[in-house]
Amino acid sequence: MVRMLVDRHHRPLRDLRISITDRCNFRCRYCMPAEVFGPGYAFLPREDLLTYEEIERLAGMVVSMGVRKLRLTGGEPLIRRGVEDLVKMLASLRGLDDLALTTNGVLLARHAEALRLSGLHRVTVSLDALDEEVFSRMNGVGARVERVLEGIAEAKSCGLGV
Repeated sequence: MVRMLVDRHHRPLRDLRISITDRCNFRCRYCMPAEVFGPGYAFLPREDLLTYEEIERLAGMVVSMGVRKLRLTGGEPLIRRGVEDLVKMLASLRGLDDLALTTNGVLLARHAEALRLSGLHRVTVSLDALDEEVFSRMNGVGARVERVLEGIAEAKSCGLGV
């Protein structure tokens, strides 16, 4: 018999976040400031990241133990090659009720439809400001609000929850 996952107060654990990369295309001051994560910063080598098969195996184990919601995070998960393949693998897990992804949204327009077709249910978009100047300062790389808003619109238009 498989035991349910519980926290230290014996409440069932239903949600799990899985970070699929430590890399990000932003350098937000509160998360990955450029002073620390500059051009010479050594991110984890690809071989040190969990493979998609390892993530699928881990997710399958925790789903069998009562987890019902998985959220893919990073870094920025959309910069990991083949993320749609991982979504498809996880979406096929029996007992999983919700599969979500957290993103900064800059690459979302490019990936939204493929993510939905792969089985993703929804995205959470981190958007620090609607003011262009403030947003650019916050993300540290000059990314534009417009690209994030386009990503949100594309996600909604193809049926992803936002």
